Amino acid sequence: MSSDVAELERAVDGMPDDWRDVAIADVVAMLPGFAFKSEHFVTDTDGGLPLIRIRDLGQTATVTRYVGGYDEAFAVQDGDILVGMDGEFAAVRWQGGKALLNQRVLKLSTARPDAMDEGYLFYRVQPALLELEQTISGTTVKHLSTKDLKRLTWQIPSLDEQRRIAKVLRSVDEAIAAADAVATSMLRASKTMRHELLNVAPDGTVIDLPPDWTVLPLEALASVERGKFSIRPRNDPRYFGGSTPFIQTGDITTAGDYITRHTQTLNDLGVGVSRVFAAGTIMTTIAANIGDFAIASYPVACPDSVVGIEANADVHPFWLYSVLTCFKAALDRAATQNAQKNINLQTLRPLQIPVPPPSLMIELAETFAAAADGALQAKASVAKLTATKQSLMSDLLSGRVRVPA
Repeated sequence: MSSDVAELERAVDGMPDDWRDVAIADVVAMLPGFAFKSEHFVTDTDGGLPLIRIRDLGQTATVTRYVGGYDEAFAVQDGDILVGMDGEFAAVRWQGGKALLNQRVLKLSTARPDAMDEGYLFYRVQPALLELEQTISGTTVKHLSTKDLKRLTWQIPSLDEQRRIAKVLRSVDEAIAAADAVATSMLRASKTMRHELLNVAPDGTVIDLPPDWTVLPLEALASVERGKFSIRPRNDPRYFGGSTPFIQTGDITTAGDYITRHTQTLNDLGVGVSRVFAAGTIMTTIAANIGDFAIASYPVACPDSVVGIEANADVHPFWLYSVLTCFKAALDRAATQNAQKNINLQTLRPLQIPVPPPSLMIELAETFAAAADGALQAKASVAKLTATKQSLMSDLLSGRVRVPA
């Protein structure tokens, strides 16, 4: 981060006297996306222009491209502020080159450059969107309208101070991006190392095993059992809200080696109809994100779409986890497609695992664990910087802390 952060000055409590009230409708231009005709959507060509839909926000490429005619008013450029209008109302800066703004995506820009800096707008709108998301009612998916934003009034500083605030927050964002790039690079290097040292090709093929290695089915190395949650409906509130973490398919991702967060918990009644796996169990899914694995950092309960793999006493858990992550592509290929992709225990249990001698198994496990610890520390830096940013945003956008001229 730049020295700007260190030079901040704490102001007296309350809104500074030199800040003023502005109606958002007077200073912010809002352009909802256009309902482009789906008959011109393509996914298998480089032709046309990227079409930005809500799913593409935060990405640098889109799933769909558009090959029809369009109004240039709906063209988006790098740096433009975009907001998804359904679900989570997050603001992002587009970084995928010239693209088209599809319906239910909103573009924000300054309507009064003499009163609102666009860099400041990007940060100032974020807490406003979060507040709207928390207050707008919705059954399953919340919907944002331009009317919701136009009703808002903000207290803002002078244009010069807006620019100084944006500069400070941008420096924190740059630090977060740099730390995240390090974490991503370490995770990628760790994955490559696993494939090379475990003799598993990226497609899941076991290759060139040394003569002192063997191949055994997964069920000979660990117990492989599905979770359980035998209630209907599954969202019955009587079973939730206790102290036992309840993980689902979305909690198991390739973003890291350990499960360190969960969105739901079970009470004693819920635990009674579920299955709890011990800390250190390798967790995976047989539906949705097939082939993703993560190690439980604490005891967890889970439904039957999640599988717990508990290594035998003579099998190093982190070594086994590392091997299993090499089979993501193979498991994904083996999945059947109904309403969604899925596999079953008969796919997992016979999975052929290359097994080294015991001493080498421990050595490999320690090597992989050290790499994982490095990536974990890098991710912790990202989390710390993100928390710093949230605190700074609260202080700077309220005027509790000032950026000196």
